This record gives sequence, C-alpha cells and structure tokens, in this order.
Amino acid sequence: MRDDMLKKARLLLAGIFLIGMLLLFIDAGGIIPPRFAFLAKIQLVPAILAGSAVTVALWLLLTCIFGRIYCSIICPLGVFQDVAAYFGKKNRFHFTAGKIRLRIVFLAIFIAAFLTGLPVVFGILEPYSAFGRLAAGILAPFWSLGHNALAYLSEKSGYLAIASSPIWIKGTSALAFAILTFGLVGYLAFRGGRTWCNTLCPAGTALGFLARFSFLRPRISADACNRCGLCEMSCKASCLDGKNRRIDASRCVVCFNCLGACKYGAIKYSLPAAASKETRRNDEPPDRVRRNLLTAVFGALILPISSKALEASEPKEETIPALTRKTRQPKRIPVIPPGAWGLREYSARCTGCQLCVSSCPNRVLAASDSGLGMLQPSLSFERGYCRVNCVTCSTVCPTGAIRPITAEEKTAIQIGRAVVDRSRCIRRTRDVACTACIRNCPAGVINPIEKEDHTKDIAVDLERCLGCGACEYFCPVRPTGAITVIGNVRHHRL
Repeated sequence: MRDDMLKKARLLLAGIFLIGMLLLFIDAGGIIPPRFAFLAKIQLVPAILAGSAVTVALWLLLTCIFGRIYCSIICPLGVFQDVAAYFGKKNRFHFTAGKIRLRIVFLAIFIAAFLTGLPVVFGILEPYSAFGRLAAGILAPFWSLGHNALAYLSEKSGYLAIASSPIWIKGTSALAFAILTFGLVGYLAFRGGRTWCNTLCPAGTALGFLARFSFLRPRISADACNRCGLCEMSCKASCLDGKNRRIDASRCVVCFNCLGACKYGAIKYSLPAAASKETRRNDEPPDRVRRNLLTAVFGALILPISSKALEASEPKEETIPALTRKTRQPKRIPVIPPGAWGLREYSARCTGCQLCVSSCPNRVLAASDSGLGMLQPSLSFERGYCRVNCVTCSTVCPTGAIRPITAEEKTAIQIGRAVVDRSRCIRRTRDVACTACIRNCPAGVINPIEKEDHTKDIAVDLERCLGCGACEYFCPVRPTGAITVIGNVRHHRL
C-alpha cells in the first residue's frame, strides 16, 4: 500500500508541474505567465544562471536525500518522456549498462558551451529550454486554435468576453529545433523510456553523480527476490538489473515503477545498506574520476561566463510596394529586451527557452534565426512595439538574462536608437506629409523639419530615444520601415 501511494503521489505532483509549465508557454489569455513564472525559476540550470544559490543548494540537498526526484517530478522534459513512454509497449524495458563515457562527453560539451559562450549548443542540451521551445513552437499554436474556436462560438452566441488570439511563428530556428526535440526525444522515450534523460541530458548526468550517494533509494532484498525479472521490465530508466539484483542509482529517476511491479515485496524505497564489492556496479567509475567530474561540474557553476557578440547580416535595400505585409528586418546589432545589461551578459545567460516570447503581450519578441545568438529572443517590430509600461519579460525570465525592472525604471533605459533611411522615407522621396513616426513616438523625440530646398525631412533626438520601436512599427513603408531601431551593445540609462 505504501509503495502504491508513493507512485501515485509522484504521478500527481509530476502532472501538476507539467500542466503548470505548459500553461506558462501556451496560455492565450496572458493571465497565467506572471502567476506561474516561479515554476520556471525553480528549474535547475536556470537557477544556476540566475545565481539563485538557495534553489541550487535545495536541489543538491534533495538529490542527496531522495535521489533524482528533480528529474521525475520537476523537469518538464523528463515528465514529457514519461508521457511518451506510456504509449509504448508495456513491460518492454531491460537493463542496459550505463553509457558513462557518452554521458561524460555530453556533459563536457555542455560545460564547454557554457564557458565559451556558445548559447546555441548550451540551449539545445538544456532540458527546461528544450521543453519550452517544444511547448511554445508546437503546442501553443494548437492551443490558440482551440481558443480562437471558442472565441468564435462565443461571438456567435452574443457573448463577447473571449477575444481571439493571433497565431504566428515565433522564430524559424526555434520551431525547427522544437520539432527536432519532439521527434527525437519522443521517439527515444516511446522506444526505450528515459534514454535521453540518462544518456544525453547534462543535468541528469550531473545529478546522477550525487544520486549515487542518496540516503533513500530503491533497494533489492536478496532474501525475497527470486530473479523473476518483472521489476527490470518495468524500469523505464533501464537501470535495474534483475538477474544480479542491483540498481544503478545514478540513472534511477525514482519513478517507483519497480516497487509496484514486484509481487514479492523484494524492492523497498529505504536507506541503502553498505555496498559490498560483490554488489558494486561493474561500470562504476573510480573515486578519483568521480571527484574530478564533480569538481568540473561545480567549478563550471561559479566561473565567469564569456560570450561573443551576436552577429546579423546587413539589411538589404528594398523597394516600397504598396499593401504588402511588413517583414522582419535583420539588424546589425539586435535589440534585446529592457532589463538586460547588454549583449554580452544577455548572450551568456539566455538559453532560448522562449518563455519571454510566449509571455510578451505586445508580440515584439521573436527568436533569432542566425548567428551565435540563434534561438535567443530579440525585439522585432513588424507586429507591434515595446510599450513603455510593459515589463512582462523581466518578470518571467528564469535565468537572469532579463533582470526584473519596474515601469518607471524602463522609461529611463535606452535599448536602442532610431535611424532614418532617407533614401526610402516617403516624406523626402515622394514629398508626402507623412507624420506616422512623429505622431506615434511615445517619447516625442522625432520632429519634422523642412530643408532650404523645401523638401520635408525628420530628425531624431538620439540622446532621448528609448528604442521602443513604435516609429518602425507605424512607418507605412514596406516591406520594412524607412525608420528602424538599431540595438545598443549595452543599455544606457537616460
């Protein structure tokens, strides 16, 4: 009975956390993200990047006591694997030797990307961010479709409280990696359970080193076990060797499946007995190797992070066809959200999870599709502009890439500067009295001028420009505006 309750409690908590994480990324109403952002901030790697020592210490302590409960309950990609594995053939698992060398290689790649400023590699391997892109890129559009269908039916019935929400691709590269993650991780889980979690995931490998010494863990009683193999076939982590009565604690995700599968009560979740040489795992690395690996992992958490500036191609000259949709304009220096210190710090901390993109009510954040900053969000003004009173992205960012700021602080932060392409501005080229950018500038820093030759022009006060993008959004020139915002390498306080 106790064993069954442990499994049900784990499933309940895992379901609650998974649903909460999904709502963070797919909520169409814009109400859920600010309330549930703590679910993202308690994730292990984001907590490390944000410098949350209390959260990191808590997970390390809990792992030392209970084993890898983080992987089985809190990590959304881990729970997603359980969902995918549920639809596979039952009792299909079997023990496999831990691929310790492969796990170390991927952990080393992860740490190297962390230290050398390769956010693309770092973000792809980080489990929370991989799940975030999956939810935002694949599940969110279907959620919006259902929401819009409900809004349509509501309108037809005369109840107008439900408004439709736009459906748009928040970055080609982010969508591509989301599809790749869904296909690869889903297939591995459907076929072999926690294969990704126990072979490729760096967070799982790092926690696995501590889980080897956890106080509580599933252990097999040699007196009660008859080597029937039922427990091994139910172990989705493939870490239970029924024939030799041993469990690889570094890969065990504490799912409690083995406890319920054993008909003889031979497996208990309890304090481990002292391991003898006969029962020690054959693939256990020497103590010296383990100490070196742990030193490398914890050293990576405190060393300063270096990164490179993001690169983007120069904008191309465009014609001005009428009634065309405004397209995203590549920028030499991307515009990053208010609250970020600058490109260097932002690139080092952002894992491209797309939570800020999903939460942005103004639809100005989108994942970059090129350069070292691929997958990292930047401001794009073809669908809206960054409103002065909105600080949503700074409240939900779990890694500290975007620091929390108030609306008052935002009014004094310059994230970029508006630059006019006079060869395309219709005030000059067509002698049209266009005042779109002048009238819609929240800071009032764009002014009309008339030159000596009676040609109309505009002037931007670059010292007071906030870089909000209202001028670029409202500019009628297509397919890209004649006035654009160029990002600051470091944000300035006015």
